[in-house]
Amino acid sequence: MPVNTFALHSNFNGNQVAASGALIENFREWFRGLNIPLPPKADLLKQVAEAYDAYVAPIDIPGVPNLVEPWLDSALKAIVLQQVSRIYDNFAAN
Repeated sequence: MPVNTFALHSNFNGNQVAASGALIENFREWFRGLNIPLPPKADLLKQVAEAYDAYVAPIDIPGVPNLVEPWLDSALKAIVLQQVSRIYDNFAAN
């Protein structure tokens, strides 16, 4: 199945933004049905940071000098943590 088929069905007419919003809402409803409590936010962010350091940061980014790569990794890690924090807040609010 191609990646974008979800956006082509229903009322989305190829609109990726609308499709991703609907997909997130479907996931949220499914997650609510599981009745699994969310871990403390600080613990989740710590685990994500550790996973980033262990699995993503060691990957060499082609075309990026080794002198610059730690700064880029740090910036990417900050973006990932910010997005995880937003997703957590979204789930915790509902």
